[in-house]
Amino acid sequence: MFGPYEITYNGRTYHGNVTLKEHHIVERNGEHSLFLVPDMAAVPVSGALVNAMLRMLPSSGALIPDGLMQALLGCGLAVRTKDSEKESTDPPAAGEMPASSDLPVVNIALFLTQACNMRCAYCYGNGGEYGKRGVMTLETAIAAVDWLIENSLDEKKIHIGFFGGEPLMNFTLMRQVAAYAKEHATARGKKIAFNMTTNGSLITNKIITFMKQENIEPLISFDGPPEIQNRQRPFKNGRGSYNRVFANIQKLRKVFPKLVARATVYGGSDPFAIRKGIENAGFPDCHLSPASPVILKGAADRDGETTRAEAAERMLAYRREELNRLFIAISEKNLDPKQPKHDLIRFAGLVDGRKRHVGCGIGRGLHAVAVNGDIYPCHRFVGLENVRLGDVRNYRVGGINDYHRAVVENLPVCRTCWARYLCGGGCFYHNQASTGDMHRPDPLYCRETTIVAEDVIHGWRRLSEDDKNYVREQVNQIDLGLRN
Repeated sequence: MFGPYEITYNGRTYHGNVTLKEHHIVERNGEHSLFLVPDMAAVPVSGALVNAMLRMLPSSGALIPDGLMQALLGCGLAVRTKDSEKESTDPPAAGEMPASSDLPVVNIALFLTQACNMRCAYCYGNGGEYGKRGVMTLETAIAAVDWLIENSLDEKKIHIGFFGGEPLMNFTLMRQVAAYAKEHATARGKKIAFNMTTNGSLITNKIITFMKQENIEPLISFDGPPEIQNRQRPFKNGRGSYNRVFANIQKLRKVFPKLVARATVYGGSDPFAIRKGIENAGFPDCHLSPASPVILKGAADRDGETTRAEAAERMLAYRREELNRLFIAISEKNLDPKQPKHDLIRFAGLVDGRKRHVGCGIGRGLHAVAVNGDIYPCHRFVGLENVRLGDVRNYRVGGINDYHRAVVENLPVCRTCWARYLCGGGCFYHNQASTGDMHRPDPLYCRETTIVAEDVIHGWRRLSEDDKNYVREQVNQIDLGLRN
């Protein structure tokens, strides 16, 4: 095949076999942005250039006038002759896997219990029991900590997340684990950090003191206003949980001023009402996620009050409004304390060109340990025997597993998506529950993700350099572990 060439005809220069970088055109309110996928760059382009591209470039063998060629070079879309063999508009090749087998585990979700004092309407763990109700023993917990330390290899910082069910139903074990883990991690030259996901109902002053002493970062599962919290997160006896949890949140806020809430949007719930309720409770930050369909046998059915498509539209409207709030705060150099800081992660790739090859650390740096010591790729898959990896007494991380291979370049839908490096492929559990294949994302999720990504790209290219530097400063303060 001929390479790039130039010809002159009637005194004018034309270019043939022009190679373009993979790209996506974003249009908002008559303005156009060009997202260069390999460069993770968003640049403004004129409507005239876009029209010329759409008119001329799709034609096989079309000759490109020199004026258009210079414009394409100027915005970084066209590849210069000497670089043409390095770029392609074809789908990317399969992702290259690390040659080394040293792929450490740095984070485990430790299930202190598979029992809960609540019966949340959307629980994917079947009342927090995950198919096998139980309580972790000290022996199993010690084996899990030893497993993490051993399989973290040469990594110097490791993390334990106390999980359940409701982990505070086994608070005694939590204290024992924290003491053992700190002692043995230190002996191996490692630092250990703790976090806890809790429904907040069992918090006491004694527990708060312990959490502060051990620097255990809490994440509170809380669904906002009383009517939603009580309907979606009742106690096991059917009574509402709002009053007790709200009171405990106020105790926690005095010690943990950066307290974060995680809320689930379920059925006909309004995400804007949930956010307002969370703000009224005093949280400076919150994560809202839609309820996933469930896989575990016996877990509650989903979205009986509404269709998934309707719920997805509400979440999309919420995401876009949150992003708009964020851009306003950026332009004012005044990020509202109530503005979710995690939304800044959406800018990470545009800030430093970092590509997101995976959605999270599932089966890679992250694993979950059930109460009996069984190991799963993440906390959401606990109880599903077909994805069980082994147990803390016999499973060792080594070589390249299927989760290491599951980078976006290897996923059937994602590998040709222009937004793949801004997304990472989504949640594997949600994928599995929605489509039956953990490697094939939910089309509703894809629609939301690409629309919001276009909003991010459009907003980013309109920021001043001063605003962009402000965003860079804010993004660089976020734990890099959250960005991949």
